[in-house]
Amino acid sequence: MQRIFSLFKKDMLLGIKDVFVILEVAFAVVIMFMLLFIFPKDIKKETMIYIYDETGLVQNIIDQYSEDMELDFDLDMFVDNREDMITGITKNKNAMGVIISYGDETLYKTEMLVQPYTTEAMMKYVETEMEDMLSILHPPFGTYPLEIYNSVRITALQEGLRDELPFNKRMLPPIIMMMVGIIGMFAMVSLIGQERSDATIRAFRVTPAGLWEFIFSKHLMLLTVSIVTFSILYIPVIGGFHGYLPSLLIILLTVILGSTIGIILGSFFDNPMASMGLVVLLMLVVSLPAISLFAPVFSPIWLKFIPSYYTLFGLDAAMFPDNNAHIIWQSVAILGAIDVVFVSLSTWIFSTRLRKEA
Repeated sequence: MQRIFSLFKKDMLLGIKDVFVILEVAFAVVIMFMLLFIFPKDIKKETMIYIYDETGLVQNIIDQYSEDMELDFDLDMFVDNREDMITGITKNKNAMGVIISYGDETLYKTEMLVQPYTTEAMMKYVETEMEDMLSILHPPFGTYPLEIYNSVRITALQEGLRDELPFNKRMLPPIIMMMVGIIGMFAMVSLIGQERSDATIRAFRVTPAGLWEFIFSKHLMLLTVSIVTFSILYIPVIGGFHGYLPSLLIILLTVILGSTIGIILGSFFDNPMASMGLVVLLMLVVSLPAISLFAPVFSPIWLKFIPSYYTLFGLDAAMFPDNNAHIIWQSVAILGAIDVVFVSLSTWIFSTRLRKEA
């Protein structure tokens, strides 16, 4: 234990000497302040839809419903004429307009006024929504009578308020994964490369400590720095320790994975700079699951073969819990199993390469 502590102290001093530890902590502080004071909490640009209802159908139904239910609706979207609609659309670049009038062959018809850059998908969405609304409000325009529509109930299977999460907090899982979890790969390549250039690794092969303690101390140093930087980012942005322990467990497993990959890369490159191209490429690959986190529509099956997929979704589930605790422990189990394989593999490759070089 004393030997491991001595090696840990040496690695920590080496990390400070190389400015790695100082930069990691400093960047964590800077990113934390950016998340709190610079990153917006809300980036949504709501599309305003102005309605000019020549038939009075929609307005009358809403008035009647609000009186019966004693509700106060914000009816700013209704305009009195086409000119007011055009004026509103001109002032609001995110606005669209819908005119409801009596049809010749159909009961009602709708006309849309849009911006020059409005996409076909958005126009189709609004058109479908208006058709559905008219179907509900005025049978037999719809398929079923109004009583049938009133009897339909929608139940959310996923509980929680995830749609109301601030944007700066939603950015925290990928930022922590890249700054804390994966950065261990870069750090380990640098540490191993420096030890190789100083020829200190060969000396450890004949010391009582041995190579496994040499590697373990570096893992321990990276885990210690990761706990500090993780806490700097997590606690102020989340606003406390809610979900701290499961999130920390997931990120530490990711740090071990990244550092073992760094050991493998460091075994094949004498100069850390020679491996930087491959390190950057790997960091780009592990960042791909972040697309699926923010845009679930992009979720190909091959993403699940990237370990960072489980880091991101595990962190997301731990930080913003719904009825999704199983995702946390599924991520822990998968990352733990991957770590066992990579720790064994990296140690074997590292020792094999040293024997060949000797």
